[in-house]
Formats: sequence, C-alpha cells, structure tokens
Amino acid sequence: MMGRPVPETGSPQIREHFIYSYRLIYEIRGETNYILGVIHGRRLLESIDGRFDAG
Repeated sequence: MMGRPVPETGSPQIREHFIYSYRLIYEIRGETNYILGVIHGRRLLESIDGRFDAG
C-alpha cells in the first residue's frame, strides 16, 4: 500500500509507485502484489487500454 491508486483504473487495488522517470504499477491481491507494468512517466496509459481489465 506504499503507492497511490492509479487514477486511470478507478480500482483501489491497482496502485503505482514512481521511481525516477518510471511508474511501477502493481495490483494487490490478498497478501500478494503483482507487478502489472513498468511504464515511462511520459507514456499515457490510454495507449495501452485494456491491460487492466479484470481477468
């Protein structure tokens, strides 16, 4: 829970942590964290639409 919720997803379980110029995006499921992506800070999440759909 170190990072903040990703505004683009609207899900409190999907969070991000900024590391230099990158966004580390992860999902919290129980006691396990899953890394969903490491994205350069200038890249828009809209260009990778659909990657955060539940599944």
